[in-house]
Amino acid sequence: MGKQNSVDHAAMRDMNISLILNTLHNESPLSRIGLANRTGLNKGTISVMVKDLLAVGLIREIGTDASSTDVGRPAIFLEPNPDAGSIIGVEIGVDYISIITVNFAIEIISRRYESTLKYISQQAIIDRILFLLKETYEQAKKNGRPVFGVGIGVPGLVDMANGRLLFAPNLGWEDVPIKALVESAIDAPVFVANEANLAALGESYFGAGQNSSFLLSISSGVGVGGGIILNGRLAEGVYGFAGEVGHMTVQQGAHAIRCNCGNYGCWETVAGRQALFSRIETAIHNGRSSWITEVIGNNMTHLSVPLIVEAARRNDQVALDALQETGEWLGIGIASLINIINPERVIFGGALISAFEFLLPTMAQTVNDRTWPWIHEGVNIVAAKHGEDASVMGSVAIVYRDVLNNPRKWLQ
Repeated sequence: MGKQNSVDHAAMRDMNISLILNTLHNESPLSRIGLANRTGLNKGTISVMVKDLLAVGLIREIGTDASSTDVGRPAIFLEPNPDAGSIIGVEIGVDYISIITVNFAIEIISRRYESTLKYISQQAIIDRILFLLKETYEQAKKNGRPVFGVGIGVPGLVDMANGRLLFAPNLGWEDVPIKALVESAIDAPVFVANEANLAALGESYFGAGQNSSFLLSISSGVGVGGGIILNGRLAEGVYGFAGEVGHMTVQQGAHAIRCNCGNYGCWETVAGRQALFSRIETAIHNGRSSWITEVIGNNMTHLSVPLIVEAARRNDQVALDALQETGEWLGIGIASLINIINPERVIFGGALISAFEFLLPTMAQTVNDRTWPWIHEGVNIVAAKHGEDASVMGSVAIVYRDVLNNPRKWLQ
């Protein structure tokens, strides 16, 4: 019976510390009295837990609130300590590697970004990722504080429990033990997940999804991915595969385009970056005049989203038409997801984020046309706060979530 009570006490202590950390993440700065009021914990429990968290440096005291007193003294404010440690976030894109290091206040303190187009094999890209991660990790360790972990986002199906990338159609990778490879190179916890799911998590923790309990995140780039936050929690699915919205079938028959996943008519074939590029190429090939050809001639390999956006700002009709059609297809898929999930907010990110101002009107109109008013009237479609960094910030968030929810390992 004594052992059971000990286990229960330890579990309750962990829950209370996690509650305090999460409350400070959401509402800091707060005094000890403020924490007691927000969490419902008694002052004695707050005092003991805060003392422990201060001792290991996870939180810090930052000043006083003269308007709030405890036994006649000004209350001291508390917040997460920026210098408590660092987190490394990684996004393995279809044609790039993005790595950031943040402190515990989620301020970016270093960044690495490289194109992977020059690497001719999967192994060469993996070797480069490990090299950059080792460098980043060693640099982060120099301040003497812990590296809380490394989060890695990948564009494909992930076995989250084992950290294996099972299938990434746009990379052409299958069955890659990413977690094991990284753990063999550095000494820190490693978390691997789908990049679009992580974008949802990152925006929920640090971006446009804060204070939203029901959230749909859409990332449109080379592929189209989604992440779903339900009741404040990331919906991962039984095996971690939830959110593969880019492979919903939205076309069939002769017009259906073959997707890199092997199926035909997937949403990403009509709503992703390549679909936008194809619409531009087709229009120019059919003889339509465009400012774009003044810049790149007929070499469509130099097409880019920023170039198309600049053309649209110059009132180039080819660019405007292509963006409108892409926005309509994005709206078709988003409308279906809104009907299924009934979110209060839709966050749009990925490589097409720079075209958001041109995509949004058609997206929003299509959603209004294809959903019941009782559903769409309460939904806002907003740009991801972190833009193209949404996924790599999500890679940070999955580690940060673990520290907040499982603080025991850092209290020793």
